[in-house]
Amino acid sequence: MVIRFFLGLSAFASSLVLFSCGEEEPSSLPAVRATAPIPEQTVGQFSGQRAYDHIVKLTSFGPRPPASEGYAKSLSYLESTLKDLGWATRRSTFQTLTPKGRISFTNLLARHARDGNEPDWDQSPPYLIGGHLDSKFFPDLNFTGVNDSGSSTGVMLELARVLSAHPEAAANLELVFFDGEEAFGEKIIFERGAKEGLYGSINFAQQLRKRQTRPTLGIVLDLVGDPKVPLLVGGDSHPNAVAQARAATKVLGLGGSVSFPDASILDDHIPLQVYANLPVLHLIGDFQEMPYWHTAGDTLDNITPQALENAGKLTLQVLHQMTQ
Repeated sequence: MVIRFFLGLSAFASSLVLFSCGEEEPSSLPAVRATAPIPEQTVGQFSGQRAYDHIVKLTSFGPRPPASEGYAKSLSYLESTLKDLGWATRRSTFQTLTPKGRISFTNLLARHARDGNEPDWDQSPPYLIGGHLDSKFFPDLNFTGVNDSGSSTGVMLELARVLSAHPEAAANLELVFFDGEEAFGEKIIFERGAKEGLYGSINFAQQLRKRQTRPTLGIVLDLVGDPKVPLLVGGDSHPNAVAQARAATKVLGLGGSVSFPDASILDDHIPLQVYANLPVLHLIGDFQEMPYWHTAGDTLDNITPQALENAGKLTLQVLHQMTQ
């Protein structure tokens, strides 16, 4: 069985010490502040059904592990969809060694193109929203990864639609669809001297260090479509972001759907924290309560538009609160 570990906060703190004493010091780039508020009305404009429809389309492309035909089709779909919504995209392609040899990966970056102008990719906007696009590589399964990671991708595309109607607000955001989150082996590994999985977020975090500024906050989404399990706010999320998530949960009446465990969950937010010194809010469904997780059973019948809508509205409510 493929495993993603829950880490105690003391163990996570130890991993930060290992990296900060290692080959790369965490970034000290200045953070960018919001230039315009995220309007409260955006929260009510999020459609879980539209997010769900995107996931149906992604599922039709078949499995999408890195460097696959399904991944290429998914990238093209995202680029076309985002372009129609007024967002500029940029492919960030790189190669790295994996247990399956050298593999080519592609992250997709997106920013709202105000007045049709190309964004300055050397500068960061105030907020980053990220989630992985790739599905787990199972050579013997038709694994289409509906919840893992179609759900976060669908939510991010719907966030792009909602915010495209508010160009000044959209200018606050960068969307990043990570490649290579899933491990090729038994489990994700992220420790000094050994890395497996998280390839896209590691590369992006390293590239983020080369910019002139960094975001104020990153929000990382994963496995957010199942209504039968709680949406977890990772315990290693930045304290201010956790406080905002608690307040947003109360405003939206989601107390029965969102949980705040005192644990870190190994995911794409960790490289952002370690390499780019980026405060992060981590939102992930409780996959330990998903019997279909990383099996061929990760299908459309396990997710609902309402669960997707809850995740999207929570994200927008947090952004609204933080930009006031």
